[in-house]
Amino acid sequence: MTKLASCDEAVGDWMSKSISSVQRDSTVRDVLELMKTGNFSSIPVVDAAGNVVGIVTRSDLAGVVLSTDQLLDSDYPHFEDCLWAVELIQRRFGTDKVTEVMSENVASVQPETTMYDAAKQMVDDGFDHLAVTKDNKLRGMLSASDFVRLVANAGGDARP
Repeated sequence: MTKLASCDEAVGDWMSKSISSVQRDSTVRDVLELMKTGNFSSIPVVDAAGNVVGIVTRSDLAGVVLSTDQLLDSDYPHFEDCLWAVELIQRRFGTDKVTEVMSENVASVQPETTMYDAAKQMVDDGFDHLAVTKDNKLRGMLSASDFVRLVANAGGDARP
């Protein structure tokens, strides 16, 4: 298999098929637990019909951490002994809904899309993850690490 042939392969052959997703009423804690237990770098958000409506990435969660730290540091510099600070952190990382942190701008491709076209879309749009959908339903996820696996195994076959 040549490198060019690898780029012409379908996304459906390289995407992660065992994925976890959450619904809009899930909490940030639900996402954090899924990311940790499944070692995922993103979690798609789906509606009751399975349509992708958002995505939460590690970058989105890093933004929550930074904004919380900035709020505590700028507005309340002596928060160390305040119970409200604990409540703020518990709310932001516990009971806040995933809709508070998710990105609604979700890039997606179909399983038939070539790996080359998917890579180009990721670079052009600045995304590290693509939802793989068919008939608007989530079928898998394609991440930057899937391309690393593709390149690393250009001479062999290490599909999921």
